[in-house]
Parts: sequence; C-alpha cells; structure tokens
Amino acid sequence: MKKISWGTGIVIAIIIFVVLVLVQTIYLMNQKVDLVEEDYYKKGIEYQKDIDVQKKTSELSEQVRFDFNGQYLIISFPENLSDNKISGEVLLYRPSDSGLDIKFPLQTDSLSQVIPVSDLKKGFWRVKLRWQYEGQDYYDESSFLVE
Repeated sequence: MKKISWGTGIVIAIIIFVVLVLVQTIYLMNQKVDLVEEDYYKKGIEYQKDIDVQKKTSELSEQVRFDFNGQYLIISFPENLSDNKISGEVLLYRPSDSGLDIKFPLQTDSLSQVIPVSDLKKGFWRVKLRWQYEGQDYYDESSFLVE
C-alpha cells in the first residue's frame, strides 16, 4: 500500500473543504426566507406609534381576553364598552409561513368574537388585534398552539 505524501494530503483536505463550502452555499441559497412583515422597514420606522397605542391599551381598566379551547378562539372585549362602537381587524399570524396568515374584519357580537380555528394548520399562531373605539386606536395580541 502506497502512502500519501503530506503535500497530497493538504491538497485533498483543501479540495474537500472547498466542496463542502460550495455545497453548503448552494443549499442555503435555495432556502425560502420569509420576512416577518411585507413592509418591514416602513413598519420599523412607525414602531413608536405602535408602542404608544400598546401603552394606551394597557391603561384600559379591563383588558381584552383571548380564550382558546382547541376549536375556537374567543376574543372578549371589556364589558364597559359599547359593542356597536368597536371596529378593527384581526390577523391570525403564522410566524413560520406568511402564506398561511389570515386577516378579517372585526365583527363583535355582544362584545365578543368567535373565530373557528380547527381548520388552521397545526403549530404556533399569533393573533394580532387592531381595534378602534370612539376614535382611539388600540392594539392587543396573544398566541396559541393548534395541535
């Protein structure tokens, strides 16, 4: 059996290293990358406005409740509000795949909204609630796991 010289060994090691780097680069370049938000940079600039709205929401005497029972997500508004003055939108946000996000208008019935979630793909979901009451903006969010 012929021994490999140290020079040949170094060349083989360099070639293996270069091939591994190229394979890894090609693999990573073909991975799907979803931004958290479509208008990520624009929303980043407006972030202070969102912080102010969240602060105003946290100062409410009663908070919005999110109840998840496996089949339904129930959003309950404070009882001191009038349901016909509440408007807004609900976003069911899937961090791992923006293609699964669902947005729909807020429709309160007796200060609550029931959202069926049994058809959602299994995994982690976040509900983002942007709502208005008597001209004031509010924002609340919660998360749940569909199994």
